[in-house]
Amino acid sequence: MENENKPVEEKTEEIISSVVEETPKQTKCCCGGKFCETWNKNKKMIVAAIILIVAVAAILGGVAFKKYWKEKVDVGPEAIKVKLENLVKESGASVKDVVKEGNFYKATLSFNGQEQPVYTTKDGAKLIQSMISFEEIEKQQELAKKQEEENSRPIPKTDKPAVDLYVMSFCPYGNKAEDTLKPVYDLLKNKVDFNFHYIVSVSGDTIQSLHGEKEVAQNEREACVLKNYGKDKWFVFVSYVNAKCGSDGSCWETGARSLGINTAKITSCVTAVGSDLMKADEKISKEANASGSPTLKINGTNSKAVYQYGNPEAYKQAICDAFNTAPAECSKKLASAPGAATSAQAEAQGGSCGN
Repeated sequence: MENENKPVEEKTEEIISSVVEETPKQTKCCCGGKFCETWNKNKKMIVAAIILIVAVAAILGGVAFKKYWKEKVDVGPEAIKVKLENLVKESGASVKDVVKEGNFYKATLSFNGQEQPVYTTKDGAKLIQSMISFEEIEKQQELAKKQEEENSRPIPKTDKPAVDLYVMSFCPYGNKAEDTLKPVYDLLKNKVDFNFHYIVSVSGDTIQSLHGEKEVAQNEREACVLKNYGKDKWFVFVSYVNAKCGSDGSCWETGARSLGINTAKITSCVTAVGSDLMKADEKISKEANASGSPTLKINGTNSKAVYQYGNPEAYKQAICDAFNTAPAECSKKLASAPGAATSAQAEAQGGSCGN
């Protein structure tokens, strides 16, 4: 135990000395004592040389091992692609390309016209579904800070408040906000400037929405109902789809016909200008910094009342507070749905798509 704590040079000298001591005496004497004389004179140089040899061997061995390990664990892009193709083949997705990115491989998966990057380790042993840079985290933190500051700003008052609701057609929270806002709209529609927008992303002529192509199609149908039939009909159509058509909009035609909406006219509108309507909404949403469904702005300022799903009275009060002089309709109390969130619960729970 005592020897283990000694310096390398001292231990090496002891080992060599022990070898010398254990050498038969006649071998030491046959050179007339010169061996011992030479050893005593040059032992530090000999020890240093041995240490240097050991150190160089360790370095070279480490380099060789590192090179061997790197070559061994990097299976290459083709092997990664094959592994991913086997993983996703039953889902109908495809692997577009695999490229090295730093210490990982980045693969682009394509499904239903949408692309999603995934990452793997170079040995193909681990799949990382998403990766985010510190720069992106900082951007998101800054955005969250700005949104919190905006949410805390007092809503300015006007003679006729402007109310803008930003949603995604298959976002359950957006649907709840639409359903909660409807009785407020019915009460105040002649006193307030209500507007409705869809949150999408646009790349060239490609429109994408968080919940896939079916949501893009429903966004466009609803936008066409709004364009051709106005806000009253839009609200009853959206309410029907929310209540009865699930998350794919499959019964939209039945609902449209029951409400006196010409389905052929809506389909024609989607084909002709559906993409243009979405591009316009994307621009409006970006300018308003509305990325989460739902976002409710009153006179251009975010209102946290939007999270009080099932509580139209909270929505009504937030809007009525934005009047210079509130109309008589604001005195009417609106009933809440069973289980509606209180203000405190809503702030704690939040709930949105895309934020």
